[in-house]
Amino acid sequence: MQIAIPQLNYKTGDIQGNCTKIIAAIQKAQQSHAELILFPELAICGAMPQDLLEKEEFINECRLAIEKIALQCTHIAAIIGGPNLDATNGIMYNSAYFIQNGEVVDGVHKNILSDYDIFHESRYFIAGEDNTAIRYKNQNIRIIFDEYEAEFIEKTDHFVVCMGMTPFTTESKKTKKQVFSALAQKYGKNILAVNHCCGNTSVLFDGNSMTVNFKGKLTCLLAEFAEDFQIIDTNKLGSLPPVPNICEDKTALTHKALVFGIRDYFEKHGFTKAILGLSGGIDSAVVAALTAEALGAENVMGLLMPSRFSTDHSIADAQALADNIGMPYKIIPIKEIYAQYLNALRPVFQNEPFNVAEENIQARIRGMLVMAMSNKFGYIALNTSNKSEAAVGYGTLYGDLCGSLGVIGDVYKTDIYKLARHINKEREIIPENTITKAPSAELRPGQKDQDSLPEYSQLDAILKLYLEENYSPDNIITQGFPKDIVYKIINLVNRNNYKRAQIPPCIKISKKAFGNGRKYPY
Repeated sequence: MQIAIPQLNYKTGDIQGNCTKIIAAIQKAQQSHAELILFPELAICGAMPQDLLEKEEFINECRLAIEKIALQCTHIAAIIGGPNLDATNGIMYNSAYFIQNGEVVDGVHKNILSDYDIFHESRYFIAGEDNTAIRYKNQNIRIIFDEYEAEFIEKTDHFVVCMGMTPFTTESKKTKKQVFSALAQKYGKNILAVNHCCGNTSVLFDGNSMTVNFKGKLTCLLAEFAEDFQIIDTNKLGSLPPVPNICEDKTALTHKALVFGIRDYFEKHGFTKAILGLSGGIDSAVVAALTAEALGAENVMGLLMPSRFSTDHSIADAQALADNIGMPYKIIPIKEIYAQYLNALRPVFQNEPFNVAEENIQARIRGMLVMAMSNKFGYIALNTSNKSEAAVGYGTLYGDLCGSLGVIGDVYKTDIYKLARHINKEREIIPENTITKAPSAELRPGQKDQDSLPEYSQLDAILKLYLEENYSPDNIITQGFPKDIVYKIINLVNRNNYKRAQIPPCIKISKKAFGNGRKYPY
């Protein structure tokens, strides 16, 4: 059977826009003489529509769009995902509609709802109770939404369509290949797995739709972080050569994902220009370089805000970065503004020693200036905090934690350095001094991050075990980490949940990111 797989960038909530994309793909498939076209789970409404699913008009619009799409299927059949309300009893399913001869003729409901990490499907949907193969062209097509529904596969099925949407992590493509290869071999079936290729603010869907033949060999792999279109002949899947195993460096993959996430966020929100504070440090440098790649250097404004504690090299490094990128920048010294704050507070602070209060005033002045520029000129402020700092509360609310999108909020500090080296692989964009100097917030004389934090290599290793692997403190200690440091770090993580509840959404690249994927009391 000739099957079309269009991999599209759906926009959540834009039913009419998605409908237009889907119809265009159907017309292209019909012109290519495809017999069946596959669209993923919730294609009509976009990934993770959340409480939009509670609006009656939204569900009705989805259904009308499905009927409009059906009218285009005159010489082709289609499988497309969307919400499905049973008006008789008020039950809603996450369904795959099967369309043929201009109408919806069959379908399958998702049997095992996703209620892990970022997904909360049982809030909206009821799980289906059975799964019957779709009969088309004298073949039985088994539709599943993920590997946990594989128990429905039967010997009489000719091939399997997996239409579940798979969020991106740096391990997701590798995991999908392994899972579908194992299923294909176990059941002796060709598997066609389709996916979204889009962003939903913090959550990315990387595409990488794929086909795996009954021998477990990957025979087709669609583009990564890009729209694509392929025609698959199921009769030839068993004889096709496997797709070469291209081992992609994790840092290169992170770089590609973050650039895609920034660009998709700005395009879907109708934003065109970004602003961020440039400190001369590595975090803001990496964010500036990524954003310039995503939006164009001319659309990224850097704001240098030196204080009485800023070193000359920090200012020079920030200027060199902007020049290397070709991005505009402004310099607004905050020394006098800071002095005015201290003068105003002197009667209240009296003779109290200098501490975090005075440090944070500087960060909040900078945040205020960034937001003022944002409001005045229409820039969207980007947050430059990394995962290591967010984990232990090393950031100032309403200061350096402000912004609309956390670009590197799911990237550990040690990986930030790898990203910087990767960005510099062809020419120096991030100044060498920015990469090699000791990291510092420069909020007091001679301040260094390691004055109050363990070495980042040790900190990140402990954080990854605790946050992503769910290791207990005792389990982490058995890995060779000092007991006092382990408990100090975990205490900092737990004490600073209240801060993370107020920071911007961050682009998710790991299996456990802060935000809607990690729910803890605060």
